[in-house]
Amino acid sequence: MHQSPVHPEPLPTAHPERRAPNLSALALLLLLASACTTVPVRSDVAWPPPPETARVRFVNSIRQTADLGPSRTSELLRVVFGGDRDVTLGRPMGLALSPDGQRLYIADAGRGAVLVADFETKSLRELAGGDVVGSPFGIATDEKEAIYVADSVGRRVLVLSRLGVVMRVIGQKAGLLRPSGVAVDSKRGLLYVSDPASLKAEDHRVLVFTLDGDLVRVLGKGKGDGPGQFYFPVYLTLDAEGRLYVGDTMNFRLQVFGPDGSYLKSFGEHGDGPGMFARIKGLAFDGFKNLYVVEGEHAVVQLFNKDFDPLMFFGGIAPKLEFLELPSAIAIDQASGRIYVANEVNARVNVYELVNTKAEDSLPRAEASPATNGD
Repeated sequence: MHQSPVHPEPLPTAHPERRAPNLSALALLLLLASACTTVPVRSDVAWPPPPETARVRFVNSIRQTADLGPSRTSELLRVVFGGDRDVTLGRPMGLALSPDGQRLYIADAGRGAVLVADFETKSLRELAGGDVVGSPFGIATDEKEAIYVADSVGRRVLVLSRLGVVMRVIGQKAGLLRPSGVAVDSKRGLLYVSDPASLKAEDHRVLVFTLDGDLVRVLGKGKGDGPGQFYFPVYLTLDAEGRLYVGDTMNFRLQVFGPDGSYLKSFGEHGDGPGMFARIKGLAFDGFKNLYVVEGEHAVVQLFNKDFDPLMFFGGIAPKLEFLELPSAIAIDQASGRIYVANEVNARVNVYELVNTKAEDSLPRAEASPATNGD
């Protein structure tokens, strides 16, 4: 079984086999704004399959500049700066979008660099290398497009400008052991950093800083499976109300905390059915308050409504670009309905989109199965 690079030591698991779970396709109450596409859309790969109405459709995969479409600007950049300015993904572990959705920032642990896919110039380039960001894992942006990068080996979070210049360093005095996930609450001026530490360490926790780097509070009551306790907290996300969702990886659940740090609830359990998890990875919300949870063990993305009812899943293991092998991070452009999912194996970022969906739509309860693939 593949192990997350966040954990250098083997982790316990009861399900070494990796297969797509049998998840239900229920109601998706969404309103999809029209999105601009830069490459032809593959209309034959979608979830759920016929006879159900497709709701999530594969668009393309991003591995290098050529995958972003032809552009005179990107060609000019290569002429001016040289061919080495065009990079190829190594092992993407973190994703974050610019506020306007025009730039996708990628924490690439394989390359030891932060990359930026620019949809305006149609280019993929290195923003900051390992000499600056160390071993990048989690990544997030604020409303001014400052970029927050967790350096899992350097035990710090760096704040970069759009030009890749380090503006400040956060967490060096807080005793971080292995910072991984990051999430930014621009409205309240808070930065959340998960620290999964190690198997032997007891301090599995989430630290809360101001955006200037002052420690506000620590979430986590020691390693364990009780309310407010963590066992390898890794990926993080925030909802529109500022509630924090923590992927409590080896407890096979998500825990939710209020903006004041209070414990609110948890959901999920170990398994391969709807609402169950074996290896929680990236988390994100769409514009309609639906939660997307990347399930690394089964290589799918599960969707939940605001009541945590499972809606559907997409992805699955298959030797095709539109499917997944070992997905990690996820980012969603809430305005356009574009969904970006990083894949560690055969490194790439898959792009999907919401389709055929209106607020009044309601899917009948039905069993989901692998996507249509045009075969």
